[in-house]
Amino acid sequence: MHLLTKSILINAPIEAVWGLLADVKRMPEWIDGVKESERTGAVTEGKGLRWRESCEFGRQHLETENEITVWEPMERAVIESKLPMNGIMKRTHAFGKKEEAVEVSVRVEWDLGVAGMLLGEQKVRDILDQSFSATLLNWKERAEKITG
Repeated sequence: MHLLTKSILINAPIEAVWGLLADVKRMPEWIDGVKESERTGAVTEGKGLRWRESCEFGRQHLETENEITVWEPMERAVIESKLPMNGIMKRTHAFGKKEEAVEVSVRVEWDLGVAGMLLGEQKVRDILDQSFSATLLNWKERAEKITG
């Protein structure tokens, strides 16, 4: 497994920051590369919520299946994703209140399986690093706009 960690300080109430993560329909608005997101299971919020995403990853189109496996509102959420060609990704989101702001830390673990071998692991790391940086900035902008 490969690992990447990122964090950002968002000047918005934790409810606004958490609310964006909890609403899978809005993910294309702020998650870099996500073009479409659609709930696929009966659970509408929290642990067990499942959805499909249509994404662009390094100029490649891919479909992912996602599930929230840990749901601790306003504190922590874990999302596990199945990727094409036996790939997997696990994203752990941790939230910490800092006066009138929220520090969001994201830990991403992945193994792209055959796709990782074809693309090259350094190229994959570079794409993910850039994508998660853009995603955190988008998240910050959206949450701050909601409350601004």
